[in-house]
Amino acid sequence: MTDKHTIRLDSTNLLADRVGEHGLNDSDLAGLTERIVAYRKQLAVERSQGMHAYMDLPADSEMLESVLRLAQPRMGKFRHIVLLGIGGSSLGVRTLVQSVAHKRSSPELHVVDNTDPSLFASVREAIDLKETLFIVVSKSGGTIETVLALGFFVSELQKAGLDLADHVLAVTDPEQGKLRAFAEKHELATADVPRAVGGRFSVLTAAGLLPAALMNIDIAALLEGAGRTVDLCENGDPTQDWPAHLGLLSSALCRSRGKSNLVFMPYTSRLQYLSDWFVQLWDESLGKSEALDGTPTVSGQTAIPAVGATDQHAQLQLFLEGPNDKLMLFLRIEKHSPEIRLGDFDWDGFGAGYVHGRTLGEVINAQQAGTAQACTERHRPNATLVLPKLDARTLGELMMGLEIATTYAGHAFGVNPYDQPSVELGKRISKKMLGG
Repeated sequence: MTDKHTIRLDSTNLLADRVGEHGLNDSDLAGLTERIVAYRKQLAVERSQGMHAYMDLPADSEMLESVLRLAQPRMGKFRHIVLLGIGGSSLGVRTLVQSVAHKRSSPELHVVDNTDPSLFASVREAIDLKETLFIVVSKSGGTIETVLALGFFVSELQKAGLDLADHVLAVTDPEQGKLRAFAEKHELATADVPRAVGGRFSVLTAAGLLPAALMNIDIAALLEGAGRTVDLCENGDPTQDWPAHLGLLSSALCRSRGKSNLVFMPYTSRLQYLSDWFVQLWDESLGKSEALDGTPTVSGQTAIPAVGATDQHAQLQLFLEGPNDKLMLFLRIEKHSPEIRLGDFDWDGFGAGYVHGRTLGEVINAQQAGTAQACTERHRPNATLVLPKLDARTLGELMMGLEIATTYAGHAFGVNPYDQPSVELGKRISKKMLGG
């Protein structure tokens, strides 16, 4: 990749000279660059063995072409897109659409990601089946929540006398699984999720890219941005490698300073779903009871979603005066879009004359900076990811970087960030309760 990365991490307020004993000191940071260089070499070896496969996605031109071939004949033909999926199969798509979709020119997206009957009913009521394309996403092909949604809406299509092949796309394992078999039986068009890429790391596979393309998002730009981050983490200056720093510094604050929670707080409503996506990525990857060597451990740092400036009036009181067990991670956009300037009004009558002539982007960025300073004055460690703007390239850059940061944190905690052994326990119990 020739384009330079654009995101930077300001970690100044994680240091002890800013937040006292709650921050990191020179001994904590000693050898950090050398550790990053060493782990880069380890990553390269492991990737050659098939690990960390999500990092290969930006360079997979065949995947991009296959997704576009599947999407293009269907673009502009449907008023509604219904995504049937849960967890990594839905949170990434919600993030992409909320952040960078062109709402006026796009179909209306509905997501069925729960077994709540009211959700099924509300989506069914909102759509005209003749003008609806369903995308069912399940890598395993047997996720019960997704199977239930598929069964309900397939029944509705059949009752309406509509051809499933005209209204349903499947995204699943390339060769096996119940969804793959169903798709072949009903001659549904399909896209593949690579076996080596886990669900919560799958936003830049067809699981995320196919719905995104159908929502008129520039998926080539997403992958280009993600490629910038991969290039940074392979070949860039290790002192500017923000994913590595985020993963290693967050885990260090958790393990040595008791910061067992990470508050993920973008100052834009456009990234609200990114907070939810990050919660699954971080929590499910790092919360483990077994180390890589098989010994018992207690690993993990709980990600807490928040949105600025909204949650300044909801959670900030706790963050500033409650238990000092949190690392605050803010996201700041330098150039907001659209840029709205505050014109003539009786601002002085509301004690707000200082905003006259300002843009809303200036206001929300001042709110973010003020919150960061307040946290620092209360000795609450905090860092800020600075984005120059929010478009498809920057979003791809950001999401890939957060995935790589999670891999680095897993390395620091000494756990496998790609499995989720206890998630299946509750599923097995529920299945037994229903007679399965």
